[in-house]
Amino acid sequence: MNPARENEIGLKDVLAANLHETKNLMGQLMLRLDAMGTSEPPVREARFLCQQISDRMVQMLLLFELQDEQLKSQPEAHNPADFLLELRENARAWAGAQLVIESRDEGAPDYWYFDRALTEMALMNALHNAFRHARQRIELVTGMRGDCLYFSVRDDGAGFPDSVLHVAGGHSLPISRDGTGLGLYFARMIAAVHTNQGRSGSLELRNNESGSGAEFTLLLPK
Repeated sequence: MNPARENEIGLKDVLAANLHETKNLMGQLMLRLDAMGTSEPPVREARFLCQQISDRMVQMLLLFELQDEQLKSQPEAHNPADFLLELRENARAWAGAQLVIESRDEGAPDYWYFDRALTEMALMNALHNAFRHARQRIELVTGMRGDCLYFSVRDDGAGFPDSVLHVAGGHSLPISRDGTGLGLYFARMIAAVHTNQGRSGSLELRNNESGSGAEFTLLLPK
């Protein structure tokens, strides 16, 4: 083996390093915006855009891990209701007065083992989509379904198109220009790496029976 080649840095490593650095810079920018101490719409919108860019960069890093089959969950004990409250407060800061954002605990346990960072990423993608389509209200819900913990993001928009609902059945979903398919792809992968005793988490998408609103649900086994 050529020793010189052992020290070579691959293109993927360079890209990953640059994504990490850019993500850190976006984090610094968000801190600067927070330090301005204002909730004026332009500042709030700028911070939300920074968060979206940062999330996209994390998705790219996850793609590298998926390609190398290195994506794994690192579950720790968390209080689901507290986790959802934190997510709600962040969402309220981004939405301002444009949307009503509430959270509800429908019988979640005091703690559950899940990978907080991956779960937050999946729910953040769902929130980004809900922000685009909700008319007035978004609701974050956690609870139990059988022996799985669930987190749901519900909005009062027009609902998912039929092509998107196919992802719930495990069908492939074309990646649209707005990134909707990519976000759902990651959510499904994040659910799948949460495993316990041969069982894996899952993703469910549905439209409300009233014909108004979409519901994104992440199911995680203990």
